[in-house]
Amino acid sequence: MVAIVATGIVAVVGAWTMGGPPNPNPGISSSPSTSAAPSSATASAPFLGQWHVHDGSLDITPTTATINSSPGAGPCMQNPQIACSEADTLAVNSQTGNELTLTVTAVSYKLSNGQTTSVSGNPGPSTAVGDSVQLVWQRQGLLKQTVLKGFPGWQGGNPYWCGAGISPSDQQLCGA
Repeated sequence: MVAIVATGIVAVVGAWTMGGPPNPNPGISSSPSTSAAPSSATASAPFLGQWHVHDGSLDITPTTATINSSPGAGPCMQNPQIACSEADTLAVNSQTGNELTLTVTAVSYKLSNGQTTSVSGNPGPSTAVGDSVQLVWQRQGLLKQTVLKGFPGWQGGNPYWCGAGISPSDQQLCGA
């Protein structure tokens, strides 16, 4: 399964082994999502920008983040009611030193016809409003995530996100 980054990608299906990418698609739910009120915290420069891991991306701005993930075209091409990708919108809750905490405020899915919906069509648990994650800045271009609440699709996945300026030796941590 894939999980990580904000706005639409959250679904790398399958179990990741050590050194594999995190699961940006923490499962799928058949119930519509709701929105939560954003916080007033802000992220600092080391966290801002675009991050990636295999089939997932994470975009962090000073007050929000978006995770996009995709499990691949197989399931959604066989059944047009099954989501091809997931986008999670997150609010920046807090930042203390090199730790940033984000909480999901909205979840949406994209079908093979390009339509956006709040229902994934896939059975099983999925990311939900209120799920939270902590990102720890490791060094230039490398974040490590820890799920604080929810994100069932991320359990056991690769915890690293790669960004601009990552060293060649660290690229393997993100499946790059």
